[in-house]
Amino acid sequence: MNKSIGNNLPRIKVQNQFSIKEIIYKSGPISRVEVAERLGLTLPTITTSVSNMIHKGLFKEVELSPEVKTLGRRAMLVDIDEGYGCFLGIEIRGSFRHAVIVDMKGGVKESLSDFTPFSEYEDVVENASSLFFSLLGKAGMKKEDIKAVGLTIPGIVDREKNCLVIHPGYRWADKALSDDFRSLTGYEGEIHVENNTIARAYAMSLFSKDEISDVDSLAYMYVSTGIACPLLSSIGSRFGEVTGDGEVGHMVMNPEGPMCVCGNRGCLESYSSEKSIIDRAEHLSSSSDILSSIRKEKGSLNIEDIVDAAQKGDEVSDSLIRNAIKYLALAIANINNFVRPECIAVECALFSKEEYRDLLLSTVQDNLYRIVNPKNRFIFLPKDELRGAKGAAAIAIMHSLEEYIQ
Repeated sequence: MNKSIGNNLPRIKVQNQFSIKEIIYKSGPISRVEVAERLGLTLPTITTSVSNMIHKGLFKEVELSPEVKTLGRRAMLVDIDEGYGCFLGIEIRGSFRHAVIVDMKGGVKESLSDFTPFSEYEDVVENASSLFFSLLGKAGMKKEDIKAVGLTIPGIVDREKNCLVIHPGYRWADKALSDDFRSLTGYEGEIHVENNTIARAYAMSLFSKDEISDVDSLAYMYVSTGIACPLLSSIGSRFGEVTGDGEVGHMVMNPEGPMCVCGNRGCLESYSSEKSIIDRAEHLSSSSDILSSIRKEKGSLNIEDIVDAAQKGDEVSDSLIRNAIKYLALAIANINNFVRPECIAVECALFSKEEYRDLLLSTVQDNLYRIVNPKNRFIFLPKDELRGAKGAAAIAIMHSLEEYIQ
């Protein structure tokens, strides 16, 4: 998010207030003194701003733990008040939509999903709008109770205009997603649009801060129908700054490789995406008793079927997964050699099995630049269908904190 707002005094005041919110959100409960030290601002400046935001309900005071020994009057710490407001996030995909309402700290108050498959943009947006009303009804809330809405979608997003530039999978292009959603819902608050994987990375920065409290950069590898890996920097005490769009799925791994949906050959997606694995498994299912039985029963395969088959000893499934992991590991090693993130989070259905996690890590290690030994932390994220919707809500929260409180 671009927070470069110039040098005139009113804008510096706005920037200072946002920085205070950011540090307290990421590091709270925290003392006013520590906030002042981190920002290089005077204690009276911090005290005045914090007191105003306590009065407005954004912050709350928290008593220092009795376990901490102190002389004299016990200091009061400051933290974000999770009850300040509710935010609604929707992950919009052709094959599903997930929606959540969360509090200020990302606690899920209510959720709802729809798995009706659509191929047309207008249908998915209309469905997302219906989900919006259904979720409000389920939560017993009105539109006015939602401080801001976040929408996430795969592809390239113009976050300044809140529109979809292109979704390669469906060839949706130049779609005014925020405006279209507003016209269908009549929602009058702020609506923000972000790429679904970038939003996931921001959600980890906001809602899983304890897990990554000692790192300052995060690469978020998300493997689904496509593959993306955005990089967030400056997450130690801030929300982070995203670098690029993270479209590593179209990193060319072999120029003589299979044709990708983008028109190039040998892209990472054509080897390691869920779609490519499923397509190969269905093509080879006649060579596997387990896969052919699943296809006969269900009519088609999904990625969980293939992982389950491999765990039951199916050699076809195991070989497909190992090949996909090989190329995924090569891509991660290349990313590592180039930008050296301190932490790499991996969200991928293949790694429910520890053996496959070990294979990924060993293959990454075998392909690193050996002169420098990077000390990466890998985090394998468990399955969470609501992760993208929580990311959308995180985007809405971040933008709401940018608003100046008088």
